[in-house]
Amino acid sequence: MSFHIRKPDFLLIGAQKSGTSWLWDKLNQHPGTDLPDLKEIHYFGGVENYLAGPERYYSHFSDTDPTRITGEASTSYLYDRIPYWHNSSQDITYHESLPLIPDLVSQELPEVKIIVVLRDPVYRAISAYRHWLRQEYFPPLTGLKRAATKNPKTRIIEYGFYARYLSAWTKVFSENQILMLVFERDVVANPESGLKRVYRFLNLDEDFNPPAPKRSFHRTWSWTRSAVNYYAGPIGRLLTRGRLGQFLDNTDILGRYALRKSDVQFLRSQYLPSRPELEGLLNRDLDCWDYGNKYLDS
Repeated sequence: MSFHIRKPDFLLIGAQKSGTSWLWDKLNQHPGTDLPDLKEIHYFGGVENYLAGPERYYSHFSDTDPTRITGEASTSYLYDRIPYWHNSSQDITYHESLPLIPDLVSQELPEVKIIVVLRDPVYRAISAYRHWLRQEYFPPLTGLKRAATKNPKTRIIEYGFYARYLSAWTKVFSENQILMLVFERDVVANPESGLKRVYRFLNLDEDFNPPAPKRSFHRTWSWTRSAVNYYAGPIGRLLTRGRLGQFLDNTDILGRYALRKSDVQFLRSQYLPSRPELEGLLNRDLDCWDYGNKYLDS
């Protein structure tokens, strides 16, 4: 007996910390979509997930309406090689015999559409650093550069090398299969027009106007809140998740210690050299990105 395997129509591949949860919510509200319960499946983003086989991956879409658009949003796909999802070290380890992630996707889903949202990589890295602080992955006094270089598995720095990864994606997918958005322009400054571009790209009704969300997505903790959460013990951790945590966010009395100018200069040295190549891939200027310059002026 044969049956139809439901495959995703689109992949929202990143970048991490660049508004993908907001966009997923807007897509999920559209009457022309039927999305799986799990937003980030990471099938192509981790060796263990990929080797589990396509049947497991496609099972996430099996209950979706075949007359509507479906997809998923895994920010681990905006990368090149496929790493092991779990390993005992802090290094990134790869399955060297597997093709690059875009090649794997192209082989499995040749007709799929790719959506990517790019944020100023310096601010994206800072946001990722704050995320890992909240997870107590390293002490708040570690500093961004040291935390990122000593814990490469977090990919705080690596996820910002957009030009390298997009070059790999554009080699195997045609121009009309990839939509590239700029977070600062298409999500923050002009969300309505940015959303219309996404709907149009997916052949959805672009006049649909989703309601505003009732909550913020992944609101970042202040450095003060993260520091108290880390150093205050179990009781402190409990308190930081309540009103005290909100108070610490609003005051952030220790915030001036959160980021060193040398950390920002380090990030700029990593990302600025690839700006011309990235602008060429996007066919857009990136004057809206200051690459963390505001931290150097303060």
